[in-house]
Amino acid sequence: MLYLYKLIKFVFRHFIPEPLRYPLARGVATLVYYLNPKRRHILIQNLIPIVGLDKAPRVAPKLMGSFSSTAVDFFCPRRHLARGIREENWSVVDRAYRKSRKVIVVTAHLGNWELGMSYLISKGFSMAGVYAPYREDEVVSWIMQHRNPDVEWIPAARGAVQACIHALERGRLLAMVADVPFGEKGHRVRMHSSWTHLPLGPWAIASRARATVVPGFVIRERPGHYKIIFHDAIFPREGSFRKQMEETQEIFRKLLEQYLQKYPEQWGVLQPFWDQP
Repeated sequence: MLYLYKLIKFVFRHFIPEPLRYPLARGVATLVYYLNPKRRHILIQNLIPIVGLDKAPRVAPKLMGSFSSTAVDFFCPRRHLARGIREENWSVVDRAYRKSRKVIVVTAHLGNWELGMSYLISKGFSMAGVYAPYREDEVVSWIMQHRNPDVEWIPAARGAVQACIHALERGRLLAMVADVPFGEKGHRVRMHSSWTHLPLGPWAIASRARATVVPGFVIRERPGHYKIIFHDAIFPREGSFRKQMEETQEIFRKLLEQYLQKYPEQWGVLQPFWDQP
């Protein structure tokens, strides 16, 4: 598979004109969607609680197309892509950092989530980011070559919590996705009238480090153009460790539910998300 990925990237970068990359990628993704019944079933099942049984089959191919556009921006990005992002409520991050010096920016697999780190670097921040390692070491290595080299990348593995806290103590902003558990069971919550498990890791790190949490989402407005939206800072909570985690997670859960309702076709989760009955 790695050789196939490299071949596709080579063709897109050297033979496909930039204006044609997005429509071609969406076309390929749509073809894969219809030729892969297992993937198609997963996407539809993920979308049913959000958009309903009738609408899910219509949204699912759009989701694959959106994911392919994110892949184009990841592997064949336009110059200064991050600097062109429109911003909403940027001052939330700036104020939170000035106040606590320990800030975790949490997001979800929406739009182009990794692009947010490049945006924050362009704003002058030092960044650390948590990523989920895959089983195929060669694939991980190849993907890492395309990630922003100015980010301190922390694998979601043994020792990750302490590495994250250390990064915060050195003044780095820490970026984490908080909609899919990596290396943990997570906490069972109810969303869109269904049950799923959301990770507790980001909130555990925030509680231990006494860090401020800022939810932020990078949403695609059109191919190659994004806006980043920040929400009110969540300052360190009081009470038991478990209570702190669950209270912070609940604030994020409500935001996530709103964003999935508004942008279901940009939700890049391609594995089963909801608990099985």
